[in-house]
Amino acid sequence: MSANKKRVLNQLLIAAGLAVIIMLLLPLNWLDFKRGLNQNQSLRPELTRPGPTPWPEPLATPEKVKGIYLTGNTFASASRRDYLIKLVERTELNAVVIDVKDHRGRLAYDPNSPFLATIPTSSIAMANNDYKEILETLQAKNIYTIARITNFQDPAAVASFPELALKNQTGSVWQDFKGMVWLDMTNPASWQIPIEQAKDAALIGFDEVQFDYIRFPTDGNIKQIAYANPPVGKKYHTLAEFYRYLDEQLADLPIPLSVDLFGLTYHHRADSEYDLNIGQRLIDAALYFDYISPMVYPSHYPTGYLGFANPAAHPYEIVNKAMGDGNLIMAQATSSRALSRPWLQDFDLGANYDANMVRAQIKAADANNTAGWLIWNASNRYTEDAFLIETEQ
Repeated sequence: MSANKKRVLNQLLIAAGLAVIIMLLLPLNWLDFKRGLNQNQSLRPELTRPGPTPWPEPLATPEKVKGIYLTGNTFASASRRDYLIKLVERTELNAVVIDVKDHRGRLAYDPNSPFLATIPTSSIAMANNDYKEILETLQAKNIYTIARITNFQDPAAVASFPELALKNQTGSVWQDFKGMVWLDMTNPASWQIPIEQAKDAALIGFDEVQFDYIRFPTDGNIKQIAYANPPVGKKYHTLAEFYRYLDEQLADLPIPLSVDLFGLTYHHRADSEYDLNIGQRLIDAALYFDYISPMVYPSHYPTGYLGFANPAAHPYEIVNKAMGDGNLIMAQATSSRALSRPWLQDFDLGANYDANMVRAQIKAADANNTAGWLIWNASNRYTEDAFLIETEQ
């Protein structure tokens, strides 16, 4: 081989080597998502409402939202719903968080979106006009309504779109230890489902949309999952991209967006990349949501946390620490727009949660300048004495 040819060959080899190095240095996770967005374009639904959308006029968000949680079943029951609405009216409460899907992912009302009409409705689902009329009644009472939308754990959506499900390495649909199936959070085609549900919630008259279950699974044989776009590095890269996409696609909604996070996302750590191995970091969500609701239930903290043998018995200290850390983390986030509005505990687990225990959490939230608080009880039975009556405010 001539010297000239050797020189040309060496130059080609060097160029090829540089190209490989450059590709290795590129953010592979981002490339995977872009590739997924293009490849899965055909799976994503067409826009259901082209052109300007006549959104209903929402209530202004209270400076401090003080809300309770209602399941879809409770909201569908006139007697249970009316009882809790009266509780809101006679106390400091001013908001309700309502499940718009049941635990199987079935919708609680007949949707406006033709795409969502392919997903089954719950056995207690209301007619669209009836549901809308109830929301209008609450709005007339100046009660702020928040639609809680569970995301990736969604059996009903998986049944309608099995190609979007989390899969085992064998190709079958993956299940967690409870037998629940999930949408593949790494597949951009699945992202359109919560987007359509959020638009539908705004269209039917909710004042805010709150997303839950934006995370990777925590239980089950996770090692057997075959992701559509396997996370490269930390899982939070996947969710950060999802947050950004949600924000972009829902920019025209006239109502705020909020998200539920695990309580330990509000724990300041030396390792800023720690994401609980489920992809959740406060610093990412703070960039794209108006409100963040960490589930800082004292009963959910491990034995020995803050030196307490039973953290559930110390509600003020647990919530105060969480919200203080959250303020610190968000102060370090670039361009953070979010405010904190924690979920607090009104159920007996680890300790007897009487009015004083519930009120201690509220005081801790207020002491840390939160944008309010939300009270969780899975059966929707609340400790009325924990709330100030209207004349005491």
